[in-house]
Amino acid sequence: MSGTAATPIPTPFAYEGLLYINGGRGRPLFAIRLGAAGDISLKEDQPSNEYIVWSQPRGGTYLPSAVAYQSAIYTLTETGILNRFDAKTGKQTYKTRIDPAATAFTTSPWIYNDKLFCLSEEGQTFVVTTGEQFQLLHVNELEDMALASPALVGERLLIRTEHRLYSIRRKA
Repeated sequence: MSGTAATPIPTPFAYEGLLYINGGRGRPLFAIRLGAAGDISLKEDQPSNEYIVWSQPRGGTYLPSAVAYQSAIYTLTETGILNRFDAKTGKQTYKTRIDPAATAFTTSPWIYNDKLFCLSEEGQTFVVTTGEQFQLLHVNELEDMALASPALVGERLLIRTEHRLYSIRRKA
């Protein structure tokens, strides 16, 4: 399949019966039917074909991987632009800068308890509502550089910053 960057970094994933491939910065985000074989490349100005259910021409991101939740795909650019797409149709619900202070993102966003979390390189975690309307709820400050994507392990969230490793969980 053509249309992706030479070395796209975001991780592909399957969700609700489709495979999602992020083509990289300035490249498409693709939703592909499982079982595709052969060259499934889109022709110029073609948004879909037999195997590519939908594509968003500039929906790809450089570093952060997308996250899927409640029939939506959320993508975050390295410059703090958050997009929400309908997982089945590819329709863009919104595209917005998270916050004027949100300028550099290496980590992938995650979702917990109906909230989307976006950790910036400056150690700020921007907490956003999930759903069709964008709303910034809160900003948590770690006061340390963060480049690694957080990991969900059992009931814990592990966040590694330049100088610390945080293990966060709900009180029992």
